[in-house]
Amino acid sequence: MTPSTRQPTPARRAPATPRGPFKTDAEHPKRVALTAMLVLAWVSTLIAWPLLEWRDASSAALRVVFAANLVFHPAMLLAMYRRWLPQRSVDICCMAFTTVIFGGCMVLRLYFPAYGANIDLRPLYLWTPVIYVLAFMFTNHRTGLRISLVIQATLLLLSLPYLIRHPEQPNGNFTVQLHAVSAVMVAALYFFSGYQQRLQLAQLTVDELGQLANTDVLTRLPNRRRLTEILESELVRFARYGRAFALVMIDVDHFKDINDRFGHKVGDLALLALGIRASETLRDVDTLGRWGGEEFVLVLPETDATAALHRAGTLCARVAATPLLGEHTITISCGVAGVTAGDTAESLLKRADMALYDAKQRGRNRAERACRTETAAR
Repeated sequence: MTPSTRQPTPARRAPATPRGPFKTDAEHPKRVALTAMLVLAWVSTLIAWPLLEWRDASSAALRVVFAANLVFHPAMLLAMYRRWLPQRSVDICCMAFTTVIFGGCMVLRLYFPAYGANIDLRPLYLWTPVIYVLAFMFTNHRTGLRISLVIQATLLLLSLPYLIRHPEQPNGNFTVQLHAVSAVMVAALYFFSGYQQRLQLAQLTVDELGQLANTDVLTRLPNRRRLTEILESELVRFARYGRAFALVMIDVDHFKDINDRFGHKVGDLALLALGIRASETLRDVDTLGRWGGEEFVLVLPETDATAALHRAGTLCARVAATPLLGEHTITISCGVAGVTAGDTAESLLKRADMALYDAKQRGRNRAERACRTETAAR
């Protein structure tokens, strides 16, 4: 029967579901920062409102602002914690609320002094740049720029009639300075956020290149380059500390027949399935990689040749026990070589390859050990 061409995937344990709003992902620092801001704003409101009432410096407009703060901040915390709203919606609500509060207070103080007489614009203006920080913190640098420009244009339009009629007034001077400082703030935030994004992209590119340089594209196992590095490292450990290790050369039996009969796509899927099946038998310290074609190499640290031969035989039996693809059973042959004094990567690989040849000659689906006498590690 023709084997199934559905690509096998290794079994994975489902990740634990995070509790609360603080998922372990790239957004986690932003959520923590937003939570801190909401809590601090709520606490400051609890302190400022009674203090202004005690000084008889409050007003109806300020009471509305304080009440809105006391309701909004806990509501956003609950929405974020209970998942009532998507995180992006929470971010937008926070930016919109802050803009409305700032703009409303500005309008009341500039145009309706009867209602906004007790609103001091100077401390209010000092906190206005927080809006732009939020815009860049919750979005990427381009979206943050667009949002910041919209907010700045809105505040400028709200204050423009007053600035035209009363440019000499103290509030007019403070408002002009606000717009100038805001423009500089937005430009600086755009520059630094763009620089940060470029650094992140550069780091991601470096990591991806490193991964690609050391990973086989088909099986996602270490490639020949990475296996060579690991082998050289184990040889250094053996020469310096006498730590034994063994090498297993693995080859798929009759792989050419599989390609000829079912096609190269099925052959590729067979190699992928073999890598998955073999990986299930490994320890954390073991390394299985694709050497090339249908050949794999297994590096077994802290393992002598006798133990490696047993493990290779177990691997052969496990691969042959159940079909890898559909109903098609695949077998492998293994050649085992333990490290000896004076070995190089080339000599160790040559002996493992000779042992693999012996396994092929003796019927395949078996493991054979290199004939050369091997010295025990200290």
